[in-house]
Amino acid sequence: MALIDMIKNYQALLDRKDELSEQTKANNAAIEAAKAEITQQMVDEDIPRISTGGYCFTLTAKTSYTKRSEEELAEGGLNFLDVLREEGLGDIIVEKVDPRTLQSTIKDYVEEHGELSEGLDSVIRSYEYNDITRRKESAGRKKK
Repeated sequence: MALIDMIKNYQALLDRKDELSEQTKANNAAIEAAKAEITQQMVDEDIPRISTGGYCFTLTAKTSYTKRSEEELAEGGLNFLDVLREEGLGDIIVEKVDPRTLQSTIKDYVEEHGELSEGLDSVIRSYEYNDITRRKESAGRKKK
C-alpha cells in the first residue's frame, strides 16, 4: 500500500472516530430523553413494572447526589474537600494527575530545564517514539 493511501486510510479512521463520537453523544441524549418519557408515562399510568421483549422494566425511585457549584460554596464560605474531611469522608478524596496534563507539564519542564531533575527522573519514565501530527491545511496550501 502506498504511503498516500495509508495516510488517506488513517484520515478516514480519524473522521470515522469523530463521527462515532458524535453519534454516541446523540444516542446517549436520545436514551436519556426516552428514559425520561417512559418514566413519566409509567408514573402517569401508575404502571410501576412492565415486561416486553424478554426484559422487565421497573420504575425505581432514586436519589442523586452531586457537588454544589463553586459559586454556591463560595457564598457559604465553604471548601468542599474540607467539609468532606470534617464529616469523616476524607477517604473518598483521591489525588489524581491526568496523564495528558502530566505529559504537557513535564514537556514544558524539560524545555525549560533541559532535562528531568533527579527527583522527577525517579518517578517519571521517558521514552522516544515516532508519531503522526495532523493539522488542517490552510485554503491556500492544499494539495492532493
